[in-house]
Amino acid sequence: MRSTRLTHENTRTAFVQLNSDACTACWKCIEICPGKVLDKSFLFIGDTLIHEQVLMYDASACTGCLECMQACEFNAIGIKKQ
Repeated sequence: MRSTRLTHENTRTAFVQLNSDACTACWKCIEICPGKVLDKSFLFIGDTLIHEQVLMYDASACTGCLECMQACEFNAIGIKKQ
């Protein structure tokens, strides 16, 4: 796991966009992504885990295959709005 803080910039690629409020941290999209674009994000306050979700760790590696979107049962990943 790579550690990266979730920001507005790492919730989208050129092809897809993450709705972080809908993400349930099931990690199915991370497992299926052939480009390893996605990774886990965790928010701790002190020693307490507050929230975990997916983030776009390497957006430039996204080829637009949409495998992540198809794997997400919670509609947390969708086609990027122009």
